[in-house]
This record gives sequence, C-alpha cells and structure tokens, in this order.
Amino acid sequence: MHPILYRKKTKLRFFAALLLLALCIRLLCTPGARESVWKTITAVLRSETLLRTVVFLETGILPNRNEAALPADADVFPDVPAFSSCETVGETEAPEMPEAKVVAEAVTETTSPVEEISFSPEEADAIRFRGDCSYEVDKAELLLRPLGWQNEAGPKVLIIHSHSCESYTQCDGHSYIPSANYRTLDLENNVVAVGDALAEALAALGVELIHDRTYNDYPDYNSSYAVARKKIQDYLEQYPSIVMVLDLHRDALENPVRETVELDGQTVAPLMLVIGTDEGGLHHPHWEDNLSCGLKLQALANREDPDLFKRISFRQSRFNGDLTRGSLIVEVGSTENTLPEACAAMPYLAQYVEELLRCP
Repeated sequence: MHPILYRKKTKLRFFAALLLLALCIRLLCTPGARESVWKTITAVLRSETLLRTVVFLETGILPNRNEAALPADADVFPDVPAFSSCETVGETEAPEMPEAKVVAEAVTETTSPVEEISFSPEEADAIRFRGDCSYEVDKAELLLRPLGWQNEAGPKVLIIHSHSCESYTQCDGHSYIPSANYRTLDLENNVVAVGDALAEALAALGVELIHDRTYNDYPDYNSSYAVARKKIQDYLEQYPSIVMVLDLHRDALENPVRETVELDGQTVAPLMLVIGTDEGGLHHPHWEDNLSCGLKLQALANREDPDLFKRISFRQSRFNGDLTRGSLIVEVGSTENTLPEACAAMPYLAQYVEELLRCP
C-alpha cells in the first residue's frame, strides 16, 4: 500500500477507535469515573480533537475551532476590558444555550439562630470602597439597616457563575486544557470548582443551598449575564426561599500580581465583593439592600480575618443584582492565584455567610 494512503487509514482508524472508546466510557462509567478517565487521556494526548470530542460527548456542545487551546497572549474577547472579570456586557435576553448538567445541592436544614448579631457605626467606617460609581452612601445607616429576609423552608443560598469558565494559574495537580486565556471548560479546574468548595463548606454548617454548575459564558461570552439572569429567575421562581445569590468569579487585575492572605497557617486567595447600582441606567431597586448585605458580610469577616476582603468594588452596572435583595458578586482571587488558594478561602466565606443568614 502507498505510504500516504496507509497513514490516512491509520489516522482514521485511530480516531474511530477514540470515538468508540469515548462512547464506551460514556455508557459504562459513572460521571466521576468518566472524569478520571478523561483527565488521564487528555494528560497523555493533549489533543485539540480529543478536547472537542470530550466536550461534545459530555455536554452536547461542540466547541468552535478558535476556542481550542490558545496562546497565553491571545485576546479572544476584544470587546471586554482585560482588567476586570465583572465586565459590563449587554443584559438583553438571550436564547437558552444547550445544557447537559444542572447540579442542585439541597442539603441539611439551616441552623437556628444562636445569638443575635448586631453591628456598630465604627465597623462601617473601617470598610473602604473602590470602583466607578459616584453615589454618596451612608455606610453606617446601611450597615445597621435590618435585612428583613423571609424565613421560608427550603434553600437559602444560590451559588452561580456568570463566567463559569474563568480559571487560575496552573499548578501541580491542577493542570487543564485552556479554552482561552485563563479560561477552561474543565469544571474541576475553573471557578465552578471554587463554587463546589463553597457549597461543601456551607453544607457542613447546615446551610441549605443550590449550586448551578452549568456554563453561562460558553459558547457566547457576551451573553453570559443574560444567560445567568434567566437561570437565576428560574431558580427564584422554583425556590422562593432563596435570599442570597452569590455569583462567584475569578478577578483579572490590571497589573497582575499574586495577592495572598495567611490565615490559620495556610495561604488563601483574597476576596472582593462587587456591588452594582442603577447609575449605569438599568433599573435596580435593590442596590442599597445589596450594599447593606455586602457591608454586613465584610464587617463580620473583619472581626476575625480583617485581611480576607479587599475594598468593596462599587459599580455603575447592576450585574443582575436587581433580582434579589441579597445579590453579591464575589471575586475569589485573580489569574495569579492557584485553584487551591481560591478553594482555601471558601470555608472562611462560608462561615461569614452562615453568620449573615442569622442576622435580623
């Protein structure tokens, strides 16, 4: 046989065998076993075709070829500023993207109030702002303002990720195939894994919650907030008991530098709350309530871990915060942190969220 024809047939046989293997794994293995097998195969082959096959078989979404592994300096989102992972994008309605996985974690019942939690004006003075919003606010009044949340049976917290594919600096034990610069479809190595850590920590504290682990920024990044918005609305309709919506992100600093905090002998990524307003022109009746919630959360953290939270990012855009009175974006570390550093911060965040849920 001619060498060229032989190579073509060999290549076709290889990919046919690969597809057959993928189908067998899909049919015969549990989800956890599939993920383990795929990680082993991808570590060995590092193939763009394999990545596209894995994503398609696991999610039903076929990635565009230009969204496979890209060089580190590739700019795949030219319309979005590189310095912030809470970019202002259009909040228009978008069609639902194909979904294969929705994980709702309703766990043990919430704990009963143990003690009444109160705040002081001095704690408000210690919290600083940054960001583009020009509104003057009375931090003390907002901190002391009662939350007034309903106490219905059911999940109290919704964890979601408007930018699900955001990822961190790769390290030993946490390597992945990028779908873009500091982005990956690997749910075990992007910000969704940070949400898993927070969900586990909240569950251990008796907080009933839901964690949406679906892609909201893939395949269309610029519709991410619109896609997430529809899902949040659906969850709120299904679970009227939800009082807090935590949108977890990974930050991207304008001047990249690795920032860490030492807590209890371990290195953790710092956190930053992002709170939107109606200054950008979008209807947002709850921005003061969101800010009151954020001030309380940060004040609780400051009592034990004053270095955990950075200054609150106070913004003109609303970031879907109008959907509830307890909506917060939480930036967990930045591109310069590792996934273990980000996950290490989640037990601390969970502690203060649980305390916040017990505030009047």
